[in-house]
Amino acid sequence: GQMKTVLLIVGIFLFSTIKADEGEQLFKKTCTACHTIGKGRLVGPDLLNINEKQSQDWLIAFIQSSTQLIESGDKDAQAIYEEYNRIQMPDNPYTDAQVIAILNYIRQQSKAAAGGEQSAPVEDILSGTTSENINTGMNLFTGKQKFKNGGSTCISCHNVQDERIFSSGTLALDLSQSYANMGSAGVSAIIANPPFPVMNMAFKNHPLTSEEVVNLTAYLKSVSDKRVHQASADFSLYFVLAGLFVFISMMLIILVLYFDRKRLAVNHEIFKRQTKVVN
Repeated sequence: GQMKTVLLIVGIFLFSTIKADEGEQLFKKTCTACHTIGKGRLVGPDLLNINEKQSQDWLIAFIQSSTQLIESGDKDAQAIYEEYNRIQMPDNPYTDAQVIAILNYIRQQSKAAAGGEQSAPVEDILSGTTSENINTGMNLFTGKQKFKNGGSTCISCHNVQDERIFSSGTLALDLSQSYANMGSAGVSAIIANPPFPVMNMAFKNHPLTSEEVVNLTAYLKSVSDKRVHQASADFSLYFVLAGLFVFISMMLIILVLYFDRKRLAVNHEIFKRQTKVVN
């Protein structure tokens, strides 16, 4: 009987350890880009003691699909959405058990923070950066300089308000105000560990280096700081006007050549020779 009790205790301990490890892995994979536990807000709220602020059922529903909860009219979900710049948390395909493992990890870390075990808030990664970092970041963003691990060019999906950039993508969000909304910690966290499905797939096997993350963040800060002094670089009107100019020019050339060759009838020269013979 005593042996069974010992084995049961060991089994429970091992199961709890496995679940805790799973929660930590899932949290670091999915949540750290936007959240901290006791280090302040990033893209989303600080999750310190979140288990005491909301019910487990609500947290499971929100983590699995914040979209559904917001659209359902849930006041707490809508309040978070509005408070955090209307940036919607991506839905997560996790089971209830996986979400509970994440929540248990957050609870564990919250207790550690209360006991003074949590490290101090992270330093600003842009501390000490220069114009060289900004220029390198712009080159990385536009694709002029390739990423070390072969990641996709930012400009293929994103737009920024920068007069130096000729064209940009519209598939994803405009990043002109990303730094103003999220700060260096939020921007760099998303770049380093993208929580959005499309971006995550694009960089899953092509992670950015820490230096590239710093340079891109520095560039986006520069864009955010200067955007009020810049007009949006929209070249669509120029393309339309250039197209019209080329079209009209071609038509005029064709008309000139046509009338130069077709002023008289095709048989005019034959008729003219016959007239001379008759006369």
